[in-house]
Amino acid sequence: MTDGKLTHNEVAAKLHRSASTIRDRIRRLEDDKVILGYVAMVNSERIGMNAEGVLFANMTDGAAANKLKGLSRLPGVTEVLQISGRRRVMIRLLADDNRALQEIIHREILPLGLKDAELHIVLDSVLRFPGI
Repeated sequence: MTDGKLTHNEVAAKLHRSASTIRDRIRRLEDDKVILGYVAMVNSERIGMNAEGVLFANMTDGAAANKLKGLSRLPGVTEVLQISGRRRVMIRLLADDNRALQEIIHREILPLGLKDAELHIVLDSVLRFPGI
């Protein structure tokens, strides 16, 4: 199922189960942290975010990795990962345009202790939300 707005009754009808069974199973999945939360998938272009970039970088010597968690508070930062490879940090960003993207990177992100930054501009999203 790809419609996250289905009611318990609608899910139950599709799965041929009772609504109370569906409600209890969903609650258990939430309690067990299998379901972590619910989000709205937004078309970024429709809200004026016309530039998307993926920044790859390394941490400077002495920079604390816990600073990366603070990036979640920056507008436009949609994902932060520590990864393997030549550059060990990946940050996905959205902005109004490419100039705003660069400003966010230079004003807010690099001062946190990142170096060897390499920005890739997303030209087209081939598969963003599987199943939709």
